[in-house]
Amino acid sequence: MTSGSDKINYTYMLTRCIQACKTNPEYIYAPLKEIPPADIPKNKKLLTDGYACEVRCQNIYLTTGYAGSKNGSRDRATELAVKLLQKRIEVRVVRRKFKHKIGEDLVVCQIGMLSYDFPPALKPPEDLVVLGKDASGQPIFNASAKHWTNFVITENANDAIGILNNSASFNKMSVEYKYEMMPNRTWRCRVFLQDHCLAEGYGTKKTSKHAAADEALKILQKTQPTHPSVKSSQCHTGSSPKGSGKKKDIKDLVVYENSSNPVCTLNDTAQFNRMTVEYVYERMTGLRWKCKVILESEVIAEAVGVKKTVKYEAAGEAVKTLKKTQPTVINNLKKGAIEDVISRNEIQGRSAEEAYKQQIKEDNIGNQLLRKMGWTGGGLGKSGEGIREPISVKEQHKREGLGLDVERVNKIAKRDIEQIIRNYARSESHSDLTFSRELTNDERKQIHQIAQKYGLKSKSHGVGHDRYLVVGRKRRKEDLLDQLKQEGQVGHYELVMPQAN
Repeated sequence: MTSGSDKINYTYMLTRCIQACKTNPEYIYAPLKEIPPADIPKNKKLLTDGYACEVRCQNIYLTTGYAGSKNGSRDRATELAVKLLQKRIEVRVVRRKFKHKIGEDLVVCQIGMLSYDFPPALKPPEDLVVLGKDASGQPIFNASAKHWTNFVITENANDAIGILNNSASFNKMSVEYKYEMMPNRTWRCRVFLQDHCLAEGYGTKKTSKHAAADEALKILQKTQPTHPSVKSSQCHTGSSPKGSGKKKDIKDLVVYENSSNPVCTLNDTAQFNRMTVEYVYERMTGLRWKCKVILESEVIAEAVGVKKTVKYEAAGEAVKTLKKTQPTVINNLKKGAIEDVISRNEIQGRSAEEAYKQQIKEDNIGNQLLRKMGWTGGGLGKSGEGIREPISVKEQHKREGLGLDVERVNKIAKRDIEQIIRNYARSESHSDLTFSRELTNDERKQIHQIAQKYGLKSKSHGVGHDRYLVVGRKRRKEDLLDQLKQEGQVGHYELVMPQAN
């Protein structure tokens, strides 16, 4: 404790002490209103809007604090923990309550105290296992039911870090990476699995982590030869309709081709048919992997290769297989092949045409004044040689002068866009509306919102300055297929029948 300070920062003190032991404290928070009133200490019941904070270290319970805020409850808990650790203590196995269950937990107790009234746990106590005995013959407990040697690898990522993290989640174990700068300005990263230092690597802060993870993965693969690699699923893209427990029939599938990438084609096909697609990996020998494409629980194709490309190869085989027996709907909306693009000027022009069609009403004050001066309609002037339409009004913003309105000359108003989309929604046109690449992000955002308002679908394509937006009608798969079979092509959709029986 530093002298000369009126207030001691117990949270800082406890954190530094625990970090000196190469680990970190754990804080578990819970709102008091979510804790049963009977489980809150009697003198804390007035803090109905407060929080409780439980402090643990290496999954061993220390103390619990209560206050009106999260930080306050943490500070109170750390103060109690520091004061407890200044005494002669021991770790005991006690039974603690969590909600409506009772379980064994490891807790820090003062030596000589025969009984403790521990508050209910804020996280479920783990089942304890005996790892062995220490030098004095006392049992060594671990607060986790799983030891690191029981770790099972799930090969479902492209690098060692991803495999370790995903495997830890699968095993419900903890994996940590701890860094330390070395005298030569390089970094050392150590991998801890269930608080056991498994491996270490050196380099920059980024490369040392990858090196340590690679070494840890090699060690795990050597220490558990009897554990098979767990197959893992990826990329669940399609789903059956809610409330439908029936399995879809592959015979009714229609391939939806919207991209040259077979993985994207499969994912779009699954979504179009409301089916499920998954990619299952299985490690072969060395760096070789097998990837299976499963559609509605049926294996469609498989490929063997390196992990990075095998998914693409398997998807390509699956698309080829499906095209041989199933019809294919091709979306021909590609860059450079867009027709009837609605440009910025056309949006403004269509809106202006609509404005000119609106006749000036008889009660308009300008109309009345002109008629009093002898105007009977048509062009202005003695011989009717003047303008026939009213001058359009340009909105002026803030206190800008007329000369500062140059940037807004080409700005599209929301009403201009809505007029076009509303007319399209009320028409019987089967073609989509394609808006030019010259529109801004904000203007495309407005189009998305207006299309949704009128029950239309909208999607942007391309990237950067080549990005454009398409608005169309929502089509059911069955309706689109029927129309394609009758007409051969609908808008930018084209039907291709199976290539082989």
